[in-house]
Amino acid sequence: MHETFSFDFTELKANGINRIGEFNPYVTLACDLRCSYCYMFDFLTKANDVVHVMPTKWFVSMMDHICEEGGGLDRMTFLGGEPTLHPDITTMMNEAAQRPIKERRMTTNGMGLHNLNLDKVSPDALDHVSVSIDGTTAESNDVTRAKNSFKRIIETIGLYRQAGFKVSVNYTVTNRNIANLNETVPFFHAMGVSIINLHRASLDGNAYRNPDIIIDAVAWIEARAKLVEFLKTNGSTYPGLTVRIPYIFMTDSEVLETRYAPIQERNYHSPDGGHRLIVFPATSIGKGLCYMSSDVIGHPNAELGRIDENGRFRWNSHDNNELIAFSRHKLANVSSLIKNQTQEVNPGEGLVRVSHSFKLTLRTAQQDAAE
Repeated sequence: MHETFSFDFTELKANGINRIGEFNPYVTLACDLRCSYCYMFDFLTKANDVVHVMPTKWFVSMMDHICEEGGGLDRMTFLGGEPTLHPDITTMMNEAAQRPIKERRMTTNGMGLHNLNLDKVSPDALDHVSVSIDGTTAESNDVTRAKNSFKRIIETIGLYRQAGFKVSVNYTVTNRNIANLNETVPFFHAMGVSIINLHRASLDGNAYRNPDIIIDAVAWIEARAKLVEFLKTNGSTYPGLTVRIPYIFMTDSEVLETRYAPIQERNYHSPDGGHRLIVFPATSIGKGLCYMSSDVIGHPNAELGRIDENGRFRWNSHDNNELIAFSRHKLANVSSLIKNQTQEVNPGEGLVRVSHSFKLTLRTAQQDAAE
C-alpha cells in the first residue's frame, strides 16, 4: 500500500475530542438483508454495490492516523452494511491486525462469508466475530430478518468456529421472539458462543414501518427480570458465557444505583480519554458522516461532523449535533431527546428511557480446566 491520505482532525480536537479510543468504520453500505428494525434504513445499498465503500487505502490511512495521534486504539469494530461484502475485507482485516489495537471485532449478519477468505486470515486478527441472529428457530428468526436466513446464519457460525474464531451473537429482541428469550442461553452455549449481546428493537429506522414488533416498556422489564433470574438460577449449567442485557427503561432509583450516564458522558470522560468515532464512507450516500453513538444515526444534523474524501473532518455546528445536544441536557439520554423516543414511556409508569448501550453484564462461572 503506497498511496496514503493525509487526515486532518483539527476540528474534532477543537471541540474537545482529543483522543479517539474506539473506531467503528462502516466499511461498506452494501447489505443483503433488510431487517424489520434496521436503523440504517436509507443508507443501505444493494449487495453487489462496490461504489459506496471505504477505499482500502483511505481506511488504512485513517486507522494509522488515529493510532498515531492517540497512542493506539482501545477497540475497533468492522461494521456495515454487511462488512464481508466489501471486496477487500480480507486485506482490511489483516491490516488492522498489524496495528496497535487492543480489541478488534467485526459485526456480520451471518448470511455467508462473501468476500472474506478465512484461509488468509488468522483467528487472532479478531478478538471475536459478532454474528447477528434473532431466534433459536427458523420461525422466530426469519420473521424479522429474511426467509431461510436462520439456516444460513447457523452454517456461518459453524464456519467461523471451525476456523478458530471466537464467536458472539447480537440478538435483537422483538415481539416475535421475546417469549423464547431464556432459550437463547442453552441454545447458543451449545453452539460454542461466548457472548450473547442482547438488543431491544427501538422505534427507529425500518421499525417505523413495523411498529408491532416493538416491545413496550413494562413487557421488556418483565422479560429482562425473568432472564436475569434464569441466569442466576441456572448459570452454572452454562459455564464461560457472558450475557449483556440492555436496561432501556429504568426507574429514578435504578438510575442512581447504577450511576447511569449517557454514552456521550461516558465517552467524553472515559478513563483513558478515548472517544468513540463512527465513520461512514465518504460517498454520495455515506457522506463521510461521523457519530459517537449509533443511537442517532440517520437523524438529521445529529452527526458530529463529516470527513471528506481527502480526509478532512469538518465539525457540525447544528444544535442537533449529539455533543452539542448533550451539553444542554447532561443527565438525559441524548438520542431519546433528539429522536423523540420519550414517547415509548407512559408518564404514569415512572420510567425513563436510557441509552441502548447501557447494559447489565452477567457472566456464568468458568468451566474447571481439569474437566
